[in-house]
Amino acid sequence: MLKNLNAVYKPGRRVGNMLKLKSEANELDLVITGGEWGTGKRSGWISSFILSCKKNGEYLEVGRVGTGIGEKVNEENKVTFDELTKILTPLILEEKGKDIRIKPKIVMTVHYQDIQKSPTYASGWALRFPRITAMRPDKPISEIATLDEIEKDFVETKKRNFKYG
Repeated sequence: MLKNLNAVYKPGRRVGNMLKLKSEANELDLVITGGEWGTGKRSGWISSFILSCKKNGEYLEVGRVGTGIGEKVNEENKVTFDELTKILTPLILEEKGKDIRIKPKIVMTVHYQDIQKSPTYASGWALRFPRITAMRPDKPISEIATLDEIEKDFVETKKRNFKYG
């Protein structure tokens, strides 16, 4: 936590005076295999993306991400929801309500803080606090992270942090 030294401390409040700083422990290149159509101001865009790693030619989900992508073009965001939706729409394999399944073609670099065990995702793992940092048109899906790499990173993170087990 970072706190303005001149500000009065108020338990449970950090707006304007305090900032939570989270480290980015690692990054992975993963493929988009699904998503969800947005609502409200993100209506008409795919606004939540399911990311997958690979194991023996199969794609296993490791989490959802909706941050790191912009609503408008600016220097900070390399890709917008609108651009990514236009790229992914022709790759949609199936739609069930707001959920969609996407043909694995688009590789993204994702930064995340930790990895934890998860009964929700097919890989058995989930990324904590993932954020898309780049679209990787230069990288083939044959080079995305493997399940073995994710498990190895979990062990290394566990040794560093002693948080999960």
